[in-house]
Amino acid sequence: MTSTTTPSALTAETGLALFERWTAFWNGDLGEPERFLDPDFRIRFGNTPDGAATDDIHGPQGIVDYVAGFRASNPALTFAVDGVPLVEAGQHGVAGRWFVTGEDGAGTGLDKSGIDLFEVRAGRIVTVWSVTGHRRFAA
Repeated sequence: MTSTTTPSALTAETGLALFERWTAFWNGDLGEPERFLDPDFRIRFGNTPDGAATDDIHGPQGIVDYVAGFRASNPALTFAVDGVPLVEAGQHGVAGRWFVTGEDGAGTGLDKSGIDLFEVRAGRIVTVWSVTGHRRFAA
């Protein structure tokens, strides 16, 4: 595999790399989303953040636009992977915990966590199901 190709099979290494890349994306690294997001990308939030119509987000550019707006409103938040994501290669899935700390756009301190589940096709994230809690889970 070279740095310009996307792997086609889901392996533990690919799944972990996708979760790390997804986390970097939420921290504002919005470059080259087509390298890790499928053209048919969709996201499903368990709770609707900021009242946004997130079910209408389609494709890499749709989530780039959403996250760019989120980061503009909340520049002081930092997302991190919590533990080691679980990769289910035979099921084309990745599940992992994450947490976010910092201050939101209103200056309120945050310490929340959540769980994201990915469906992966041809080495790219097709669907994300994301659930955010109102507090940080204890390890």
